[in-house]
Amino acid sequence: MTAFSLDPGRTAWCEELYALAREELRPLAEKGEPGKVNRPLVAALGGLGLLDRLLGSGALDLCLLRESLARGCTEAETALALQGLGAGPVRLAGTDAPAPPAGRCRTRSDRECSPLVTESRRTSHER
Repeated sequence: MTAFSLDPGRTAWCEELYALAREELRPLAEKGEPGKVNRPLVAALGGLGLLDRLLGSGALDLCLLRESLARGCTEAETALALQGLGAGPVRLAGTDAPAPPAGRCRTRSDRECSPLVTESRRTSHER
């Protein structure tokens, strides 16, 4: 069986993330209201470059990022994960064009009129 260990650079990065989560993000998380989006926490994740890192990382760095944040602040890791789930498709297929106003159908045949994001390609229900 092959042994696996992180290189010193990644180990140091994990410790930096853990400290950042514990010292900077946890206080923001503690001020949040249960069941509500903690906008200051999400803004801090973005301001620290962690959202960009989330969407541009390989599998190993993504796992290390999430694990390190979770050790220091589970709320920060959850917020990061949810932002990744929502922002990933937009980043991959979205455009800079504004989305249609809420409540407007994309096509006349749409039964459900709830546009969520502006997409560069038609969605499956429009094909």
